[in-house]
Amino acid sequence: MANTTTRPFPVAIPVNSGDIVIRQFQPKDADQVHALLIEGLVYGPESPHNVAQHRNLFGRVSCVAYLGFALGLGCLCRNNIVFRFAGGALTLGATTLFVYMRRMITKMFIHFCARARETDMGDIPHFYDVPLSADSTQSSQPQGPGGFWVAAIESAEDKSSEVVGYLGLDYRAIPDPTSGELRRMIVSMNHRRRRIASLLITASMDHARRHAPPLETLDLETTEFQPGARKLYENHGFSLVGTRIMRMGPLFSMTVLRLRRKVFD
Repeated sequence: MANTTTRPFPVAIPVNSGDIVIRQFQPKDADQVHALLIEGLVYGPESPHNVAQHRNLFGRVSCVAYLGFALGLGCLCRNNIVFRFAGGALTLGATTLFVYMRRMITKMFIHFCARARETDMGDIPHFYDVPLSADSTQSSQPQGPGGFWVAAIESAEDKSSEVVGYLGLDYRAIPDPTSGELRRMIVSMNHRRRRIASLLITASMDHARRHAPPLETLDLETTEFQPGARKLYENHGFSLVGTRIMRMGPLFSMTVLRLRRKVFD
């Protein structure tokens, strides 16, 4: 296995169907990168969307819906027509509120993915300053502080490339020229527990060190619905420096955590 702490990308790790290679983004990866975005944030079993939906079952709005539904059922059992009418209205209103919340959460996460595709992930080479060769099929060096790494299973037999994870280093997000921001960390749900996320972070850190100065610190953001990601980042030396509330609808918000570490310890 390659020494990933010192060797620049690409890094290869043998798997049954080929080698997991950490390399810079290529235009041919775009469709797979976009598909992984919505898988990782919305449809994956450990996605922040699914975590948010699970927590919503015990949230304030859901508890109000449960209470309203229970009261409505109680009223429906009464013989009085007024109570029955009120009970029907309560059960219908509570059910509508519960369904609305769940649909709104899904809609907000899907909108987040769509917004990402319209902004930085719409033109990854341009936004993340990934230089391309003349035929636009290979990343070429040297490059600036920015970058966008993909973890891909490269098969020597059929020359195929399956993107199973990625991570960007944005050098434009923070006005301070000594800071960069790691963004869009995603690993395929079918390839978890293979150190792919750690390899991507290592590649980005190695790249940042080669551009220090000007780079001195790296920031990133994660959410309350991604506890595993926060633990991973903290294991790589990042520490919490602040939080903010992101409102994603009239009845739903989430806490965004900002973490930071120095390029050199």
